[in-house]
Amino acid sequence: MLEYLLRHQNRVVSRADLLEHVWDLSFDTGSNVVDVYINFLRKKIDKAFDTKLIHTLVGMGYMMKSED
Repeated sequence: MLEYLLRHQNRVVSRADLLEHVWDLSFDTGSNVVDVYINFLRKKIDKAFDTKLIHTLVGMGYMMKSED
């Protein structure tokens, strides 16, 4: 997931894109696997720093960027 976000840095990546390209699954609205792994990544790469890299765009998806 981190690699996919980095390869698409500064672009919005939808939950469906992540499910399809990272797990090779079709979109399942009941699945929270993306949310769980985004949370894992945030704990590993964002928690200890003031500048956050993973951003949530409500209703759109996630974006990896270093500046707001």
